[in-house]
Amino acid sequence: MKITVNGVELYYQKIGQGHPLILLHGHHQDGAVFDKLISPLSLYYTVYVPDMRGHGLSGGEASEHYQTDVEDMVSFIKQLGLKRPYILGYGAGGVDGLWLASKYPDLVNKLIIAGTYVNGNGVSAGHIMSNSFKRFFRGDRDSRVAMKETKILPQRLAKITTPTLCVVGEKDWVKIEHVRWYSAIIPNCRLIVMPRQSHTSYVVHSLKLLDLIKDFCK
Repeated sequence: MKITVNGVELYYQKIGQGHPLILLHGHHQDGAVFDKLISPLSLYYTVYVPDMRGHGLSGGEASEHYQTDVEDMVSFIKQLGLKRPYILGYGAGGVDGLWLASKYPDLVNKLIIAGTYVNGNGVSAGHIMSNSFKRFFRGDRDSRVAMKETKILPQRLAKITTPTLCVVGEKDWVKIEHVRWYSAIIPNCRLIVMPRQSHTSYVVHSLKLLDLIKDFCK
């Protein structure tokens, strides 16, 4: 399916019945990263999986600012008439989810973020080097946004009233202590560390989040 938001045509998948659940992918990805989750989740929810602008089958160029993706999702939710959907955001999709919940609290019912950091202190040196290479030598827009704009101040996080679940892998390049720090700032938030999991292993082409999602979104 396709929908035009803010002048750009976004491709999205829709499947299932029940309360709406939106799955937001991260940088250098598209909605296909959730392929294993979509069908089983559709037994409980109406699942929406958009490709963000410039990714997958969506039009336009990758956004230069998180706020562009946030406004795309606001338009997406309103045009489709989704009533306070649950949102799962992975990586940069989690940053989008946090901004959505902080700026538009009445739009989001519950929020799950996975493998997400909110400032540069939250990632390993190796990941910073990788993004630096992609940004400076390949001109990669996703890497540029990640390096320049991934910053949500504690004051903003403290305004999030949406029930939130923060998930991080035990072997993630997102630092566990960083996720523990910001999850303590969000008023109604829980933290779960996935044992033995890397940044991708529990999300990308995986069913490992299925029970967590079902339990949290009861």
